[in-house]
Amino acid sequence: MGVLEVLGARPPRRPLQEARGPAGGSLRRRGEAVSGPLPRLVLFDVDGTLLSAGPASRRVFEEALVEVFGTAGDIGAYRFEGKLDPVIVNDLMSAAGVPAATVAALGSEALRRYLDKLETALSDRAPALKPGVRELVGAVATSPGAVSALLTGNVARGARIKLSAAGLWERFAFGAFGDDAPTRVALGPVALARGRALTGHPFRGENCVVVGDAVADVECGRALGAKVVAVATGLTAAEALERAGADVVLLDFSRTDLALEAILG
Repeated sequence: MGVLEVLGARPPRRPLQEARGPAGGSLRRRGEAVSGPLPRLVLFDVDGTLLSAGPASRRVFEEALVEVFGTAGDIGAYRFEGKLDPVIVNDLMSAAGVPAATVAALGSEALRRYLDKLETALSDRAPALKPGVRELVGAVATSPGAVSALLTGNVARGARIKLSAAGLWERFAFGAFGDDAPTRVALGPVALARGRALTGHPFRGENCVVVGDAVADVECGRALGAKVVAVATGLTAAEALERAGADVVLLDFSRTDLALEAILG
């Protein structure tokens, strides 16, 4: 199939269930009834799936940690993919021997400084979109059979900074972010609840598709009972995503037709 290849497919598993968002999307007024067939709720990860913010993102994260805690720990060896931003701070500082009470007290300040620096860095050099992402995100956002949203480890402001710099923020109706729950798996129910509240659709896990590039994305989708479409444009190999239980694994999104079939088919 060329650059994009389907490596694995299996039937989605069963549900689980259970609100801040980016753009307005086609959202209902409070109390407004929604009728008609239920659309797919498509939940996109950001880093590695849609874009790469490049070395600048890790560099400014490091600078912020050093400014606040006096150390960035072993950030060079740390794997960011699939992690929530507050968890990254906690992991790095705990491993560096910073007391838990200090991390709890100063973690939000470290993230604020990181985000200030990130906004400046990405205004100078926009993130690089992964192959086919602009076309795919546009197609899902305008599909009458889908609601396009985010499920990401970025805190809300971080997701907005990255996606705004890439020209994609307005394509998403809402999001579940790294500051909405303590774990990635817990973000799934947050996304469902937010989707129900903002659209009026009674979404359940089986109505969702989680799209991501990391094993943590696959695990989140599995726990939610969603279909999982994984893409090997991050740091995780396609074979590892398949072993983790993704329903479909794509090498990238360069073939919009095949990617849409995987997500909405």
